[in-house]
Amino acid sequence: MSLNPQQEKILKAFVSALEKQDESLPLGLQQQLNSIGQNLEARVVELPTIAASVPSLNQAYQVALGDTQTDKGEQGATFVSTNQDRSAKFRDHAAQILTDSDPVQAAQRNQYRGLGQIATNPLKRFFGKG
Repeated sequence: MSLNPQQEKILKAFVSALEKQDESLPLGLQQQLNSIGQNLEARVVELPTIAASVPSLNQAYQVALGDTQTDKGEQGATFVSTNQDRSAKFRDHAAQILTDSDPVQAAQRNQYRGLGQIATNPLKRFFGKG
């Protein structure tokens, strides 16, 4: 089962908001995220409520959600299998973050760079210009 476009936007915005947190979430929320991560497709709709329960997380979530709405990601024709593969990889990546013992640190450690980027020049990355 895969995420619909709205669920994917929610998940991307939430993971992005986690990356921007300065401190770990309260233990109760971490446990809730863990159980959501284990059943992501069915429970992704709970993430906005969790974001709303922590002011700094909610602010970062709203900004990230706005960024996904105005994202230039709707580019011409793309292969359906490529989109599905990318979506599945992101879903798996997000599930790993949510099921980590500290989702904030996991999000900061494992920022997902694979969306929309086909290839990069390793020399540019090495020298910090790419």
